[in-house]
Amino acid sequence: MISQKITALIVDDDAKSREVLEYHLRTIPEIEIIGSALGADEACRMLLEHVPDILFLDIEMPGKSGFDLLSDLRKLEIQPCIIFQTAFDKYAIEAIKNTAFDYLLKPVEREAILAALSRYKARSGQFHLGNQISDLLIHLNQHKKIRFNTRHGFIMIDPSDIIYCQADWSYTELWFSKEKKELVTMNIGKVEKILPESVFTKISRSILVNRNFIEKLDRKKRIITLCKDSEMFEFRVAGSMVKGI
Repeated sequence: MISQKITALIVDDDAKSREVLEYHLRTIPEIEIIGSALGADEACRMLLEHVPDILFLDIEMPGKSGFDLLSDLRKLEIQPCIIFQTAFDKYAIEAIKNTAFDYLLKPVEREAILAALSRYKARSGQFHLGNQISDLLIHLNQHKKIRFNTRHGFIMIDPSDIIYCQADWSYTELWFSKEKKELVTMNIGKVEKILPESVFTKISRSILVNRNFIEKLDRKKRIITLCKDSEMFEFRVAGSMVKGI
């Protein structure tokens, strides 16, 4: 009996990277390459015709990124196994690891492909792409730098570095430690809207806290304690907000 081959589609705008991956895949008898796409839109059209078992997906591409394509797949309810290809990006790789996606570092090596293929076979039928995509986007947004205007220009900030935000009249102070802060020319309401809501929680009219730094909450005393690098921060929580933390 002839075993069924594992089908694969490659999505990568870089010709050399695509050729290297194709070369290695063609040396693995159980893999059948059903096509390759230069970008997310072309890949989406191909996926509507034939959904592969594995989608080898580049992250950085002109126009839509690999992550953008994932959002399209979720809407279309197309669910192949995703194996990302990427140059080293610690935040992207951390997000990929935390959400159970697999990845290959460029330049891709045959041994790494075989290891990824082994993991695929061990997990076959256990992919929950919709949930994975939602979790991945949350992780990525935590590390996506956001532009904040200041009195003399602007500053790009990774939200995961912010411990808490404190209103200062029509401005807001972003605190990174007890000694380091930035004053941005936005009120705290606007700051709240652009920070990831899954990470930041408003505990009073003037304070937003990063949930990742919460050390403890005393609901009776309505006191919340944050901790980062052994530095402790305490705030009183508004009565109407204490249950939402």
